[in-house]
Amino acid sequence: MFEFGHTTHPGLKRQFNEDAYAVDAAAGVFVVVDGMGGPGHGEAVAAVARDETLRATRLGMPLDTAVRSAAAAVARHLAQHPAAHPAGAALAVLRLAEPDFELAWVGDCCILLGGNDAAQVAAAAALPCSDEDATHRPAATALLGLGASDALRIGLRKGKLRHPVAILLCSDGVIEASTPQARQQALIRHDLSAQESVEHLLLDALAHHARDNLTAILVRLRH
Repeated sequence: MFEFGHTTHPGLKRQFNEDAYAVDAAAGVFVVVDGMGGPGHGEAVAAVARDETLRATRLGMPLDTAVRSAAAAVARHLAQHPAAHPAGAALAVLRLAEPDFELAWVGDCCILLGGNDAAQVAAAAALPCSDEDATHRPAATALLGLGASDALRIGLRKGKLRHPVAILLCSDGVIEASTPQARQQALIRHDLSAQESVEHLLLDALAHHARDNLTAILVRLRH
């Protein structure tokens, strides 16, 4: 059994929200996308990446194949809308079929895990990271829409989850603005629902003058 919460906000400095996300509980698929490219372009690219990732995962494609399909969809969109250049998107996706899980990420969207599998998967590192704040920022070429999709560097991790565990997918705006304590509480606090916990995390980021867009999905597996 799992529960989830999700939230998004443009932040305190931007008029537009270039993040996008999707939750398909029936399929066990959760996607966060951080678009870049300016008003009207970044949000369009993020929506294209989100929708194609969701479509591909629902078809049962491996996550790396689904992400490459999303990158190809973004490339087609940009070819049809040359005024959008340069534009791209970072992405994090979870597919859950208890007790198995798969994670994939591109760019600086982050995935944090708490509970019995406590570790951070830093979006650019492709390896678990024990220090929650040791996030590595990737080069711009590590984004969907910039460079060939078949050359895209995709971080992958799969395995079996041990209960209880919490998984947080978020755009880099959440990591930059929220405190490590707030992120930890979102992962380990069980007196609140997943939705309440992710909203507390959002409020913490806003209280610390979040400049970037904010998007987070929290998934919890219980005994």
